[in-house]
Amino acid sequence: MSNALGHAIRNTLLLSGSAVLLSACALQSERPELQAQDVPQQWSVPTQADVATWPDSDWWNTFADPGLSSLIDTIREQNLDLANNRRNLESAQITLREAGFELLPTGSITLGTGASYSESRTDAGTSTGSPNTPIELGARVNYSNILAKPAIYTKALADYDSREAQVADVTLTTLGTSASTYFQLLLIRDKIVAAQQNVQNAQAISDIASARVDAGVAVPIEALQQQIALQREMANLSNLQQSELSALSSLALLSGQRVQGFSIDEDTLQNIQIPQVQPGLPSQLLLRRPDLVQAEAALRSATANVDVVRMAYFPDISLTGSLSASSTSLTQLLSSPDTFLNLNGSVLQTLLDNGQRGRNLERANLSLESSLADYRKAVLNAFNEIEVLLSNMQVQNELVEVALQNLDAAEESFRIAQVRYQEGVTDYQTVLTSQNTLFSSRNSYLDTKLSQLNTTVNLYQALGGGWEREAE
Repeated sequence: MSNALGHAIRNTLLLSGSAVLLSACALQSERPELQAQDVPQQWSVPTQADVATWPDSDWWNTFADPGLSSLIDTIREQNLDLANNRRNLESAQITLREAGFELLPTGSITLGTGASYSESRTDAGTSTGSPNTPIELGARVNYSNILAKPAIYTKALADYDSREAQVADVTLTTLGTSASTYFQLLLIRDKIVAAQQNVQNAQAISDIASARVDAGVAVPIEALQQQIALQREMANLSNLQQSELSALSSLALLSGQRVQGFSIDEDTLQNIQIPQVQPGLPSQLLLRRPDLVQAEAALRSATANVDVVRMAYFPDISLTGSLSASSTSLTQLLSSPDTFLNLNGSVLQTLLDNGQRGRNLERANLSLESSLADYRKAVLNAFNEIEVLLSNMQVQNELVEVALQNLDAAEESFRIAQVRYQEGVTDYQTVLTSQNTLFSSRNSYLDTKLSQLNTTVNLYQALGGGWEREAE
């Protein structure tokens, strides 16, 4: 019985409100668009046609490093910020469902009973009626603010899309930071090995210098200078070991763990492959980069807000209906109750508000223009960033090759200088110069390798990291 009452009123109001809702949908504004020159037709940096595809969502696997893949999997499961993001998205989904229900009439069903007693006094005496306990069943449905509902839901949908893109952006940033920190840790470990080699080299030269001084073929200042160089390299080694602990602690936090007991087995950048990262068509970036989707959703929300504010110029149309049934017994209530049906409609129009609606609409339009400017700025920044990163990738590839060649040359130069100094053919200053060049070349090569890896990670992030929003 209760379902029948509710459906009767709901269907009545839905039929009467459908035409009004369709009219309201027709009043919604078109979203402002980007300018034609904002999105390039092609990238200025040449790309390889055979690999011109967007990154996959598991882009970290392209580095072919098991340690990185295992770490990212752990972070995706255990990172505390990502867990909060998932909960926030679930909350946003609930909010969107509530906004969808707002498009429908709101109803309620009540069931109650009460007692009544009647008594009359006449000259003939007092007449007392028996207690009456009627049972009442009622349903009420309200359908208010009908014209504004489509715009309100459109705004809610845009706000949800923005939240979804924000979650994707935070996830992409977290994973990118994790990869860069992992590479930084391996760089430090490589530098520790290089520093240990530097200490060994410095110690070897120190021993030779001391022996030459003892033999009377060299002045004491050579041994003193080399001792200073040796102490410098030993201090650098200690600082690197402390930096290793700091990087390990950062990765432990990203993994939701304490640094005690947390470990990374890999210890070098040398085995990590540099993948070829190529973008697809520039126009597709608008659906693949979370911050651009978020900015576009903010623009849609601002457009819908203009419609919501503009609806204040139209009448506030509301429909209400109620249906009640009563009887003195539950059996009679279900079989043949006394019923009462009431349907009401109202149209309210504000005639004078001292220009408040106009000011509200002006503010909404200004906000819409700002949202369009923010969207354009985000788009221009994204395309400029990718162009710079594509160019950087080419430069980094060349720099790594040069740095590796320089390192090979520095190692050979130091070897020759060390032998000639031991034989007494070369002076100490030549050995010191070649030694410093070798130490600098080792660090330069490692830094260039890290920069190449980080540029690749940044390019993956700039291209959206394999995320894609479904086209409308």
